Amino acid sequence: MKLVTDQPGQPPVIWQWMHHKVNLPWSSDLRTVASMRDDGTIAGAVAYNAWTENACWMHVAFDGPHGLSKNLWRAAFEYPFVHCGKDAVYGLTPKHLGDALKMNEKLGFKKIAETIDCVMFEMKAEDCRWIKEKEHGRKIVSTSNA
Repeated sequence: MKLVTDQPGQPPVIWQWMHHKVNLPWSSDLRTVASMRDDGTIAGAVAYNAWTENACWMHVAFDGPHGLSKNLWRAAFEYPFVHCGKDAVYGLTPKHLGDALKMNEKLGFKKIAETIDCVMFEMKAEDCRWIKEKEHGRKIVSTSNA
């Protein structure tokens, strides 16, 4: 499998797949990364939006238990933390998705709030084992459309 992203000026194939899988709405600041099989189908994807000075929101979708590889997870955390210089990513997971809640905790996310329907998670760059596995310098990359 290879890692791919949606490119400016091209159809947003990864976003369309994620929208179909998890009803992710379009946003003008959306960035994506996906693991694509040799046959061109998407196995798993991560999207980011709602960028602030120090953080962003992260969304995940996958095609089955093997849709999310270590390479995808490493890229998923390197993008906001290493390439964009953010200090935290957030996620909101519906409470009825027990496997997703367990996966978030296994990845290293911390629960920071709960509503009647959802659990809010946070991953801080300083706590992220996915970027600590190798030394990285952090640099700032624009996340705006400008």
